[in-house]
Amino acid sequence: MKKEIIVCLSSKGRLKPESLNIFKKKKLKIFSEKGERDLIGYVKNKNFSLKILFVHAREAIDALANSTADVAISGKDLLFNSNTNIQQKIKLYKNLDFGHASLKIFRSIYWIDCRSLLDVSEIAKNKPIKLITKYRHLVENFLAEKNVRNVEVIDSNGATEIAVRINQASLVGDISSSGSTAAANDLIELSDGLILKTSAAIMVSKKSYKRKEVQKFLKFIA
Repeated sequence: MKKEIIVCLSSKGRLKPESLNIFKKKKLKIFSEKGERDLIGYVKNKNFSLKILFVHAREAIDALANSTADVAISGKDLLFNSNTNIQQKIKLYKNLDFGHASLKIFRSIYWIDCRSLLDVSEIAKNKPIKLITKYRHLVENFLAEKNVRNVEVIDSNGATEIAVRINQASLVGDISSSGSTAAANDLIELSDGLILKTSAAIMVSKKSYKRKEVQKFLKFIA
């Protein structure tokens, strides 16, 4: 009897369609017991027995780290933003050619005196600046590397892009692909505010990678 492999896929957003397309191309048909809104699916064929968990891409990282999943398709930005202890438990198996985006620092289009990190540093000397983001780890490391001080990084739990418009923060650290959402919220990136370029990737729990059936599945879908 084939041992079940647990795979996390995005339940919504930009990674979901292409992730499902990988399975479609490999003729791995996902079926569910409760219809298309079911967040648990299954794949059964002569080679693999898969249990599919449709979760937030961020939750997929945690699932690999705590061994509740074997394989996941998620964003590299989410992996690199997790703490070191989590990253050490996960193997980045293969980069995928979709989900391309960039993590950047944005400011208001009306804040004409702040165009670069140097400007941020100068302004922050006189008054602390707040920067809101869902990527605290990456943003704080970037600011430290660039020797930008006196910037308070606060966590965002909602629509990060509107924070400047409602005076919640002066800067935003967020993922952008086309830039249209930022532009719609009167945001423009700092001239040197690129933190990271990211894309989707196949990831595997290092603990699960020791299993032969998991390695076989990875080779098949990659």
